[in-house]
Amino acid sequence: MSHPTHPMLPRRRLLQALAAAPLAGLWPGASRAAPTGRVVVVGGGMAGATVAKYLRLWGGSGVDVTLVERESRYTSCIMSSLVLSGQRSLDSLRFGYDGLVQRHGVKLTTGTVQAIDPVLRRVTLADGRKLTADRLVLAPGIDFDAVPGLGNSDRMPHAWKAGPQTTLLRRQLLALPARGTVLLTIPRTPYRCPPGPYERACLLADWLRVNKPGARLVVLDANPDFVTEKDNFSEAFFSLHAGVIEYHTNAEVLSADPATMTLQTTAGNFRGDVINLIPRQDRKSTRLNSSHSQQSRMPSSA
Repeated sequence: MSHPTHPMLPRRRLLQALAAAPLAGLWPGASRAAPTGRVVVVGGGMAGATVAKYLRLWGGSGVDVTLVERESRYTSCIMSSLVLSGQRSLDSLRFGYDGLVQRHGVKLTTGTVQAIDPVLRRVTLADGRKLTADRLVLAPGIDFDAVPGLGNSDRMPHAWKAGPQTTLLRRQLLALPARGTVLLTIPRTPYRCPPGPYERACLLADWLRVNKPGARLVVLDANPDFVTEKDNFSEAFFSLHAGVIEYHTNAEVLSADPATMTLQTTAGNFRGDVINLIPRQDRKSTRLNSSHSQQSRMPSSA
């Protein structure tokens, strides 16, 4: 699988880039007259919404900020594993954009981005609308790599993007048979939220111990070791949840067979009654004008 590297400015340098002319009005004390600069932010997740908010806070009326987002509401991935354990509802993780619009003056455009021209700094939407700006910020989120053999089956949900798959995985866990087996896969780095799969494993192990006595959680980690917080997660996996968690390293998923609920990995084959298959991830592709490929002009935030 190829994982192309996209030029990306660190957030600190992003703010420095946005401060350049003609956006001098971005900073405190900027003129309160007509905006002197325009910024279009693509993607209304945490990164995009945050940069849109703070550009308006710091730039005041000196900068015009438009946020382009496909959905009318955002569903937070943070805390979504608590939906699996029944401690939160999915509705409690849904948020609108009214605050950005009403309190901070961000202009919201709902639509799907079809193409981006980095030289003309122009965003084209699927319905034909075109937005131009002095600076573009791309925060489109992530895409998941295809898993050989999985196809369109919903029998092995990743639930790594909060939404219908989160609800589906919750139902599968509730239907887990007595002394059943749950498989949870961790992709090779990089992936979104490095501690997340390990945190989910701990939460599920605790839930299984209380609600499904005798069940086991097999964690298949494609990495050679815990990728973060090794001391904490080692204590949790090998002590606190030792009777529930079975941990395998260097176990990268090679293919999936939904019909038999089996995963082929570099550490062998594993079968589960419930499989939380988290694929490898990459930054969501955003189609650029093929004749204008100067991506370095576009600060990006994953």
